[in-house]
Amino acid sequence: MDLIDLAANETGVAAEPLPAPVAAALRRLPAAVVVDVTNSCNLRCPVCPVTIAMTRKRGMMRMEVFAAIVDGFRDRAEKPEIFFNFSGEPTLNPLLPAFIRLAVDNGHKTFLSTNATKLTEKLSRALIEAGLHRVYLCLDGFDATAQEAYRVRSKFVMVKANIERFVTLRNALRPGRPLCILQTLLTRYSEGQRDAIVAWARAIGMDRVRFKSFSTGTYTTPEERALAERFLPTDPSLRRTGDAPPPRSCGEPLHSPVVFYDGSLGLCCIDYDRRVRMPNIREHGFAAAFLSDAAVAARAAGYRKQHAICRDCAYNAAEFRGFVVDLRELPAGDGMA
Repeated sequence: MDLIDLAANETGVAAEPLPAPVAAALRRLPAAVVVDVTNSCNLRCPVCPVTIAMTRKRGMMRMEVFAAIVDGFRDRAEKPEIFFNFSGEPTLNPLLPAFIRLAVDNGHKTFLSTNATKLTEKLSRALIEAGLHRVYLCLDGFDATAQEAYRVRSKFVMVKANIERFVTLRNALRPGRPLCILQTLLTRYSEGQRDAIVAWARAIGMDRVRFKSFSTGTYTTPEERALAERFLPTDPSLRRTGDAPPPRSCGEPLHSPVVFYDGSLGLCCIDYDRRVRMPNIREHGFAAAFLSDAAVAARAAGYRKQHAICRDCAYNAAEFRGFVVDLRELPAGDGMA
């Protein structure tokens, strides 16, 4: 079936032919796979979809589902990087270290983002020894007020200590791996703490600090966005901006699909509630599901921003998403995710 026919939008109206490079990209396997290890979280961050917008049933990915992802690339030379950083807190799934080890043993690079509240010594050792390549350790301020204002239900002192222990263990067990990146949201509470955060991160042996711009959300109501404005930095240069006309297309559906905890494919990282229906990898395998006519059609419509979730999405329209401070010399190609 031709991509022109497959790329009809939600109204059923056929779209113009896709550019040849885009059509070709839709028929290639992805460079990264985002894994929905769980959609549960122990925190209640005020502008997170898990807190305010998610309606799908909460659950945990099982080993047979994750193994189906890895099995889909077992005989292929090029392996996608596997990201453990979707809607929930991945360290809540007790199988996470086993997932990472399976992926690493089969040639995949791995990335984890965690709120660091559950990083016990035992779990930290397991993640490091599993061969994790890169990790975001999230601390959203350098005192209890800054951290706990946004990371509701977290404790600053505990998270800070967990991060320090993780980096110390990394340096002792496997120096340089995983690459340890401190991620901090630029909010009204943390904007004046940047120098202190960088100094602390350097002192404990962190590799990099990523200051991430704050978004009031693309899934929030006007009332929720108004409440979230209390977190916006007072310095306008640190605010996420999107003054230019929004782009008419989005590349996210081309190269970084989601696999939900039940094995269903997802369009992109914004589709936290699985509103775009796509095949399940457990039925025919990852490659067959991802390259099926149904999945290609959904991704083509996503590229054109024709799905309902695309219309209000500001993710690919953001002109400033933050910046990175390197704390040591790093090899080329290790840019922030």
